[in-house]
Amino acid sequence: MSAYIDSAKTAFLFPGVGAQQPDMFAAFRTYPEYRACLEEVSDLSGVDLDDVIYGAGRHALNQVRIAQLALTATTVAIARILRDYCGLVPDFVMGHSLGQFPALCAAGYLDLATTTKVVNLRSEAVEACARTYEQGEMCWVLHVPAELVARQVEQTRQDEGVKVYVSAIDAFDQVTVSGEMSEIRRFAPRIEALGGLVYPLKIGGPFHSPLMATAQAQLVEALHFLPQPDDSRLLSRLVCNVSAVKLPAAELKTSILQHLISPVQWLRSMQYLAGQGVTHYLEISPKSVLGYLVQRTSLPLQPLYEPQELLGCVESLNTPEQRLERLWRRCCFHLYSEPLPGIDRGAALQQLREIRNEIRQRMPAAPVAPSERDFLYQRTRQWLDIIEVEGGQSLSTAQLRLQSLYQAAGR
Repeated sequence: MSAYIDSAKTAFLFPGVGAQQPDMFAAFRTYPEYRACLEEVSDLSGVDLDDVIYGAGRHALNQVRIAQLALTATTVAIARILRDYCGLVPDFVMGHSLGQFPALCAAGYLDLATTTKVVNLRSEAVEACARTYEQGEMCWVLHVPAELVARQVEQTRQDEGVKVYVSAIDAFDQVTVSGEMSEIRRFAPRIEALGGLVYPLKIGGPFHSPLMATAQAQLVEALHFLPQPDDSRLLSRLVCNVSAVKLPAAELKTSILQHLISPVQWLRSMQYLAGQGVTHYLEISPKSVLGYLVQRTSLPLQPLYEPQELLGCVESLNTPEQRLERLWRRCCFHLYSEPLPGIDRGAALQQLREIRNEIRQRMPAAPVAPSERDFLYQRTRQWLDIIEVEGGQSLSTAQLRLQSLYQAAGR
């Protein structure tokens, strides 16, 4: 497990609406970071997410806006826990539809407050636009090659004037189309004649299509507050749903606006990840949704853990030895990958080695004693456990020395 994380490129995947469920991520409610994220999004949105997810208000979890806020808060919280407790920062992040917004937050393009505001405004614009359609809907088109579906959609628009659009390409033979339900019914026989299936999703709007242009226009002015992220300060790179390539920070606002009216290019995005050397992914979701789509691509991508194993992931990676090794690797990476005027890299590397060896010598021998194990799994965020050694010293002194070098490197 640790070998995968140390040597392989990884990606975090964030789901869209439909993945939410009552009591999701309940095992993480004891983590301060988890509670803090839920409270921040609740305060900013006016929605009591703790009650919606875990209490009497759970019936509201099926409302689109509530579901979007709940998924944003909880999945960002899990990403932060993986980062702060385990030092696990992915090379790439990617989200399906709504999932792109918590992915932006986890990668450092947006903070949580701004992400919440964007999700709120986007939800309001999208719902207002959806109400202008009598039966706006999205449907899966299954068992027909994606390229053939796209041609049939285009041909139907040309021949019959039917406003149906491809709104997601999830796998080689799994596509989503959007439009008025009456017009999708006119399109469906073309797919059925090819042996395919058209399955209504009951989403309540023709999302990710040009039919959402009114929502896009409403959002143009509303997003004036968006900050300009600094590419050099991003934690991870986001693979954009629209372009299926890395998103430059300068194109953040444009991508959010295009996201409303463009199909989700999930298949191409997964192919891009594989082409960038990503071999493992972690689906931050209450249940496995995106992992199924990954499997259908036949790409050489493997899950680090299944969604139901996320708590075990945190606890298995949150050991002193593993945190030390990840911190060591990150220090070395930044020491040699960034300009550091006036710093003798060779001397700094030797000092890093000495500090790492000092910490290793002070670590308790395996197996960990029960009292120390109890301490290890407290919900306390720290890079290394503070372990008393002879002379009343603790690992915290060496830890601070190591982290000071890391911070001096601009991190």
